[in-house]
Amino acid sequence: ADHVDGWIASASASLAAGDTPDTIEGPEIAAGPTADDAVHGHGAEAWQDAILNPAGAADDSLDPLVWTMANLEGDPIGSFPEIREGLEIAVDQINTQFGGIGGRPVDLQVCVHGFDPAAAINCGNEIGQTNPHLNINGIEFFTPALWPTFLGAGIPTIQTVPIFVADFSVEGNGYSPYGGCPVAFPGAATYTVEEVGYKKIAVLYAGTGPGLECFADTEERFWDYLQTEYEFDWKGFPDASGDPTDNDANIQAMAEWFEGSPVEDRAVFFGMQASDCNEMLNAITAAGLETAVVSSGSCVDESVLSNPAAAGSYFEHQSYIAERPDLYDDYSAWELEQREALLDSSPLRTAPVSSFLRVGYGAGAIAYQVLTDLVESGGDIEDRASIIAAFAGMENQHAVGQGPVTCTDNTSEYPAVCKKTLTFVKWTGTEWELGDFGGKIINVGDIQNRVAAGNPRQG
Repeated sequence: ADHVDGWIASASASLAAGDTPDTIEGPEIAAGPTADDAVHGHGAEAWQDAILNPAGAADDSLDPLVWTMANLEGDPIGSFPEIREGLEIAVDQINTQFGGIGGRPVDLQVCVHGFDPAAAINCGNEIGQTNPHLNINGIEFFTPALWPTFLGAGIPTIQTVPIFVADFSVEGNGYSPYGGCPVAFPGAATYTVEEVGYKKIAVLYAGTGPGLECFADTEERFWDYLQTEYEFDWKGFPDASGDPTDNDANIQAMAEWFEGSPVEDRAVFFGMQASDCNEMLNAITAAGLETAVVSSGSCVDESVLSNPAAAGSYFEHQSYIAERPDLYDDYSAWELEQREALLDSSPLRTAPVSSFLRVGYGAGAIAYQVLTDLVESGGDIEDRASIIAAFAGMENQHAVGQGPVTCTDNTSEYPAVCKKTLTFVKWTGTEWELGDFGGKIINVGDIQNRVAAGNPRQG
């Protein structure tokens, strides 16, 4: 370091001149990146302090704070172990490094099930009987059947990936620091039509019950509404999740629909799970179909990004780009590097590092911050209503790996969804580049409000 070399030269010169003070001041070492709540959100300073000055293990002699999660895993229609593993990594960090919450350890109880409504309802009933301090919804395809239990019992609940109208519209509980469908898909409509100006847009979506509902509420209504303001065509193409046998038929149908349109006017949007994104990328390449590809954040994982067919595609990012900390201020870059090192090295992780792994971890981090604030402010951590109110009142709340989150300005049709911003970034095949879009931030609160007025939800 130049300033250290300069100090050595200065001190040597002083000694050579006969100046021998009792002590010689050491060099001024440049401070590391510093969190600022005003910039990085409320709780960023405390989060950094917890990492830099670990309190050690929680006090196992104290009663634990119970957290629960129901999560869909082990089924070809949908399997998302990374959400659970991300949360488990966060809980382990809280219990072994952060001293728990108010000294108390967190007891995470997870109920894993396949694509079976009866099994999901059993998980919901288990959570109801447990009456946890906090329930964190995993990626769950049957939440409409679970909300009556959670709400009826007054169980504080936050969401990771809201999928159904019942998830979006729950009021007074169930707040989501993450956007899920209501951010990813309206954001894609804004990006493809209003920002880039594609004229022919094919929308691939999961042909499951959850996929159909998410498509109807957060894709179809939005692209239909934009046709009242812009001249373009769009069409939805359902994809059989976990089943590659319909890929060729979908490719042929899209090719016929695109026929005669200029290549530069075409785009395919993927709103599917990562394994299906991979299949369709391969099918598009094999068929020689010429089109731009735009993908939701659900497609961002190691298996997709390592596929050469993904090169040149644009992917949705609701959070900071983990592989490009250089794009952000010094503290945000430091925080990303801390998180990535933890996720990459954790022995608890078996799933690839992905957007969903980071969301699971981030949900645990937000829960830790909000509940720690509640304890330190003298609130009653045993009062479930106080916990719900604490999440409802999140304003400029620090969230690891993304911009701050606010729940006090949620839009009328999405009162549970606190996250509202995203961007689209180009994957070159080896790294992320901002590309032509330049990392511009889209706030979907605007289009959510326009669609609520111009093409409102029916029923």
